Amino acid sequence: MPFHATHPILLAACAAMGGLASCATAAAVATAARVPRYGVFEIVLTCDEAPGNPFWDATPSAVFHAPSGATVPVAGFYYGQNEWRIRFVPRESGPWTWAASLRTPGTVVERQGAFLCEGSAGHGFLRRSLRNPYRLEQDDGTPFYPLAIQTGGLLSHGFDGPNADGSWRNVTNAEWIAAFTGAVNLVRLQLGQGTTAGCAMPLIPVPPRHATNAPPPAALPADRYDTALAAAIDTCYQQQCAAGLRQMVNLFQDMSLWGSAPSAFGSGRDLSANGYKSIHAANLPMQQKYIRYIVARWGCYVDVWELFNEDSYAPNDYLALLAQTVRDADPYGHLLTTNYGRPAETWCDVVTWHEYMGLAPNQVDAYLTQQIGIYKSYGKVVLNTEFGNQGQLSNVDPVKWRIAVWAAFMNESSLLFWDMSGSRLPAGRTGGHGNANAYIGADSRQHFRVLNAFTQDLPVDLRPVTFGNHAQADIRTYALSNGRIAVLYVHHFSDHATVVTTPWPLQLTTGPGRFRLRWTDPADGREVLTTDAVTENQVLEIRLPPVQVDLACRVDRLGDAAR
Repeated sequence: MPFHATHPILLAACAAMGGLASCATAAAVATAARVPRYGVFEIVLTCDEAPGNPFWDATPSAVFHAPSGATVPVAGFYYGQNEWRIRFVPRESGPWTWAASLRTPGTVVERQGAFLCEGSAGHGFLRRSLRNPYRLEQDDGTPFYPLAIQTGGLLSHGFDGPNADGSWRNVTNAEWIAAFTGAVNLVRLQLGQGTTAGCAMPLIPVPPRHATNAPPPAALPADRYDTALAAAIDTCYQQQCAAGLRQMVNLFQDMSLWGSAPSAFGSGRDLSANGYKSIHAANLPMQQKYIRYIVARWGCYVDVWELFNEDSYAPNDYLALLAQTVRDADPYGHLLTTNYGRPAETWCDVVTWHEYMGLAPNQVDAYLTQQIGIYKSYGKVVLNTEFGNQGQLSNVDPVKWRIAVWAAFMNESSLLFWDMSGSRLPAGRTGGHGNANAYIGADSRQHFRVLNAFTQDLPVDLRPVTFGNHAQADIRTYALSNGRIAVLYVHHFSDHATVVTTPWPLQLTTGPGRFRLRWTDPADGREVLTTDAVTENQVLEIRLPPVQVDLACRVDRLGDAAR
């Protein structure tokens, strides 16, 4: 997992290195800062002049020169208190040099320097696998299997609630990380442009809740951002990335499908010729500035950009323009998507979808298999970005969550839970409507850790293969294989209260060979049974151990290569 270690280069350090030539000598590089590959190098610039709008009237930027000779231009951002910063993640080992500048209407500040990139802070950013179009890899080729979450807050998180008095329970980011490390590996954040709807963090501030004569969102100054909130997000990201948690950020909280979605840029349903969601919008430059600020500030921590959340009104040409704005600003080429999904659009890398389910636990795998299959037809990575319960169901449903994450993995996909764990909602509650969301308690965290441990060393090229028996009536079976390794998942869907055995073997397509089978209980990771088996034909017959809810199995070919 990546660890983004921040190495600030303060003004004094910049001045001390100002005499370096653009191609640093070996001696200069030897005394420069050390930055690990995939770590974060940070330059701080100040000037005496205070521009009228420090977000717009000052331009911080840098050019980084790689050991290979490549150059990487990187934009900076206004940090606050007359300070601008430039953040950069080196992905080549060896000596780097850089030249930075801060330009205002009356001042130009220039600095240059060097650093040595050595060691590694992780595996790098996420990307689409070249070996499997439905899976993710990291920069160094290591597979990444998301198990994701969005909490109701960012700076404090609902956790293992409620309090003794029945009130919502929150914990700090550090406490939350300690409990969830190893259970989830991807965190989603929503940013609000003059709105806190849907738990968004209002990067463009909103008026105090009880302010008199508060302006409507569309009248808010959309060219200034909350630097105190942004600094708190910095800290949150630094803590979470240090713990190996990857980041997905939603740029525009919207939810226009469900209402007018007022924001600092206009109404989410404004489709007029010069309206908010138009390539001709009068405030389009402000929208693009907003995007560039986010990319400059957090591109070093984020792996996936999500343009909108639950937007169903934006025209394709408008989204394509915003996507290009992100691409032009992002020096790392991060994955890009939006919700609701636009899977057919060429700029869209990830097919996203939401699902708040009214289904019972024994039905969830079949439904997910069907839905994921539809989205996979576009040949892209499929990622659910909000998952949970709805209606009169409880938010506490650990067996359902366990079956769901295994089913998603076995279908080459993954889920992101909308975590509302500050309180427990009872099933069948009076007036239950909307979404109950998901309570991710200690039992679910254990289940997630079992899946993560099971999959941590699996190759990315495992693909679906046939597994089962035409006579099965009480179980559903899933299998992935690359010929050398196979993984199996069996769900006893007909009755979670009893144990089932099958009088007939299950058949797995393997080709001839000898194999070792290791059965695991997905509830606690306990090894259930290890056996060896052999076949001389194309099908391996497998005896299923007794199963109450579900079982997983890893099958390794012994000795000979796949045929």
